[in-house]
Amino acid sequence: MSSAIAIIDPFCLTPSTTAAADADQVGGTEAVVLKVARALCADFRFHFYQNGRLDMDRDRYGLYRPLDAVSAANLSGVTGIIVINSWKAALKARRLNPDCPIFLWSHTHPGRHNRRMGEALAEAQIEIVCTSKAHAAHVTQFLAPENRRLPKICWIHSPVDDDLVADGTPRDRDRLFFPGMPMKGITEVLAKFAEIRKDRPELSLDIAEPGNLAWPDGRAPQGVNFLGRLSHSALIARMRRSLCVFYPQTRTHDTTSLLLAEANAVGTPVIAQRGLGANDEIVGTFGQVFDTDDLKALGERIDIWRLAPPIVDVLPTLRMKAVAGEWRAKLGVAEGKKTHPPGVIPPGLAARPAAAPDK
Repeated sequence: MSSAIAIIDPFCLTPSTTAAADADQVGGTEAVVLKVARALCADFRFHFYQNGRLDMDRDRYGLYRPLDAVSAANLSGVTGIIVINSWKAALKARRLNPDCPIFLWSHTHPGRHNRRMGEALAEAQIEIVCTSKAHAAHVTQFLAPENRRLPKICWIHSPVDDDLVADGTPRDRDRLFFPGMPMKGITEVLAKFAEIRKDRPELSLDIAEPGNLAWPDGRAPQGVNFLGRLSHSALIARMRRSLCVFYPQTRTHDTTSLLLAEANAVGTPVIAQRGLGANDEIVGTFGQVFDTDDLKALGERIDIWRLAPPIVDVLPTLRMKAVAGEWRAKLGVAEGKKTHPPGVIPPGLAARPAAAPDK
């Protein structure tokens, strides 16, 4: 009989099942959580506790309950607990189940009001699982000054589907694509596009966005095409047809850069800022990351790729097969392995430079 794993999501935007994740009905974090659970369904049974859910549901992947159903009785039979983004909910889960391995799966940067969470999580033996090495470094550097001890802090990447591959779709050498994410750094992206387009008037920029933008003069910037909200499949199709994903913003630190990884998976190169968030570890090959404030270099990169774009692919460690394997090994703690002792800083992370904490 497979082990039962509880997944508690106190910030769930749209309560849903794994089937809904395939229909673009959930947010990015929820989609990742549900896809990973589905990939592990042969090894574990999942009990989901979701914010906003009012009733119970069940499918072949798990049981879905409202968040207020989290209780000592319901958590007593599980062999592992994953809490999404909320360290306080993770501590509550520890009080309800004193012995079970608990993982705080963090998809965001902690805010300044969370600076003291490190020691509390270490005392409760709750491990923080980040979504990239850069994210783990950021969390470690953020927590270290305010805590005498830290919990174990590791990372497991957000997964790229194994079947997401290049398919030979012809590319438009003049068309760039900004995939929303949602609208992170859009003002800077538009300004840089306008500058490089002055000498390349044939360039166009497609922008996927979570809603319809209203511009003061009622017109979109020249050469820019706002596509509105796209389904995930439509977004991937747009990537396939574009010369590159154009993401030269320098201010917003993404913890996972999943859309950039998906672009590489279908053979589309990415232009992204060097040293920002997870960019370097996700798309740091073939000249995809560099100083995008250097507009001359930015324009030259576009010119080179229009002649001969690089042949790119996603790193194997980002594929679902690898990610599911990492989670399978971690949740295997329930099979008799000892949990990691509190007060441990992962080797090499504490001294690694990381992004400044969110304001």
